Amino acid sequence: MTPAQQHKISALIDKYNDILLNSMRLAVAEDFINLIILNRDDTDFELNDFLKDKENYYQFILKEFLKRNSSPVAAELGKMESSPTFRKTKPTKEKTPNGKSKTKPGSR
Repeated sequence: MTPAQQHKISALIDKYNDILLNSMRLAVAEDFINLIILNRDDTDFELNDFLKDKENYYQFILKEFLKRNSSPVAAELGKMESSPTFRKTKPTKEKTPNGKSKTKPGSR
């Protein structure tokens, strides 16, 4: 992956971060509820209460999930065979033919 591609992906992640976070929150909460429904051992959990206040449940479920998985997920990503090495780069000034400076993304 080129530095320009890394810069573009980073910018797009910034742009869509709120949407991605919401998607992840919904996906984890929905999967969690489906697991409760499918696993008959957990029938003591009242889903009726969940339906009354979905938003707070979704927030709490994601918070608890991330609390338990943030470090292990990052550690697992580091163990992947083809994990790319990303490095932060600072933009540098580049002179244009007319003598003005412009910022060149992804270079040091």
